Amino acid sequence: MMKPNNGNICWVISFFLSLLFTQNLWAGQDPVLYENKAWYENIDNRFGGHLKLEGGVTGYDGGSYFEPVGTDTGLDGLANVRLTDKLILSEKIYFEAHYEAFLKSGDTYGKQQDLQKYFPLLAAGLTSGPSDIDKRRLLDLTKTVKETEDYVLWNRLDRLFFSIKPSWGDIIVGRQAVTWGNGLIFNPMDLFNPFAPSDTVRDYKMGDDLVSVRFNTELSGECNLLYVPRRDATTGEVDFKSSSVAGKFHFFAGDIEMDVMGALHYNEAVLGLGGSGYFKDAAWRADLVWSTLEDGRDKKGYFEFVVNIDYSWVWRKKNYYGLIEYYHNGLGKNNYTNAMVDPEVMERIDRGELFVLGKNYLSGQIQMELHPLFNIYLSIINNVRDPSGIIQPRAIFSVTQNSTLHFGATLFYGKKGSEYGGFLIPGTNYYTNAAPNAYVRLTYYF
Repeated sequence: MMKPNNGNICWVISFFLSLLFTQNLWAGQDPVLYENKAWYENIDNRFGGHLKLEGGVTGYDGGSYFEPVGTDTGLDGLANVRLTDKLILSEKIYFEAHYEAFLKSGDTYGKQQDLQKYFPLLAAGLTSGPSDIDKRRLLDLTKTVKETEDYVLWNRLDRLFFSIKPSWGDIIVGRQAVTWGNGLIFNPMDLFNPFAPSDTVRDYKMGDDLVSVRFNTELSGECNLLYVPRRDATTGEVDFKSSSVAGKFHFFAGDIEMDVMGALHYNEAVLGLGGSGYFKDAAWRADLVWSTLEDGRDKKGYFEFVVNIDYSWVWRKKNYYGLIEYYHNGLGKNNYTNAMVDPEVMERIDRGELFVLGKNYLSGQIQMELHPLFNIYLSIINNVRDPSGIIQPRAIFSVTQNSTLHFGATLFYGKKGSEYGGFLIPGTNYYTNAAPNAYVRLTYYF
């Protein structure tokens, strides 16, 4: 349900201001294409989407935070439908909307419900629901349709934007997805809903409510400017301190592509420098990001750094692809229990910007094409200090031209007290032992 707020009025005003550009835009179109045609005869509509059905099995270790509600092996299910529509009014003006619905059920969902009901202090920060998805966004476009002890059904709009493309660039107003940075597993320069490092399905990135302006410059580069209005997570009011204003300049320095980024993000100054290029037949990328802490309490701030290299090759008539990535988190801690009571760390985790508690990670992925329709993958995220980490083997089979079948698992390793082996939750006698799982997912595209 949409929150009543003045922000909705702002979006309507922005929409009509955007329409003021349309007269010149229509005048700039190809006269051959639009000659002797009414404007409505050139409208095109593109509809698509997907249906995903997933089943999985999950294990729970004794001593983990699931112990109070049972650690028997569980069965889980998830169904997701996404409908996409692009209304093309002209070659320079279009409107896009994506609707999605989810049905989640199973033992893991039931255990999380029991934790929230009977052990709310233990569940705090460890579980979340559909109501948390849009709590910071300008518009609340997520609605829980039905929630019981056995399942939850919710739907939402993940894209809802209007795009105008003048000759100098483009203007996009509304809920959209923006990705900055060169990280392939970790991406510290991506401030706006980055994928989690453990996300193996990256078809769609979650959208944000924002205004995006891109324009080309005379310096053979491209400039992006963003304004992301947000709500305070506590009060629910639109708050500039919770919002973001950001800019990024992309240009070439010889054979190297460069990015320079600056932002005022949640009332913090963020500066970034990135580059990408080639070393012989391999591609490399690197980003360095510096951030202050809230209100500048720590004037030194902290650094994040990511560098990766990937390479494709053929061996014994099979196609291979591999990547290695190193990530440094300057906000990371050596004591993970203490990290969970650090407000700066937990705030970034809650905002969906930080996904780890440690300092240094060496990760990688390898892909082998056994057949043009069948590929196998192995991904590893490794905390260098512990060591502990995540192992994700998976396989993807293209069943038909429009459908795929995924098989995979997420496994964890590390001794007790390590980040992924499980550490003590503050104020309890339970550990954060992650629950290993295996799954099968059928996706049909239309």
